[in-house]
Amino acid sequence: MNDAVAQTAGALTAARVRFELIPHRRTTSAGAEARALGVQPAAIGKTIVVRADRRRIRVVVPASRRLDLRKLARVTGTRTVLLTEAELAEQFPGYELGAVPPFGGGDDCVLLDAALAEEPSVIVEAGSHEVSLRLAPRDLVVVANAQIADVADDPAYP
Repeated sequence: MNDAVAQTAGALTAARVRFELIPHRRTTSAGAEARALGVQPAAIGKTIVVRADRRRIRVVVPASRRLDLRKLARVTGTRTVLLTEAELAEQFPGYELGAVPPFGGGDDCVLLDAALAEEPSVIVEAGSHEVSLRLAPRDLVVVANAQIADVADDPAYP
């Protein structure tokens, strides 16, 4: 277990949150992570880091959907900007680029999309592209001090 995963798991253990670490083949997208784990993309929470004024916000949306910046602006009351890869690497040096978990490594504001809050469990990055973690959405809300909000785009219908 690398340091990032150990730190993420340690935060959950300290908070007395039940979770499962899930090793898998290396993936670099939430969709690929869902395929590697054999789960529906709606059960994977991808963490997107944005800047709103002078604060960072980690937004967790289902892998099956996209972050809706207009909805996010209504929720935050301000314009938001996605962090660049260089900013992510600088601000989250302990985590692999693109594998920032929704908690740990700072006291960012966290928003959990309402669709994920309805799932029986959610799978998120643990700081590595080779390990994910599964936990109950209510526990994610507690450990991340997250707010639930409708911030994902509307689901596509065939």
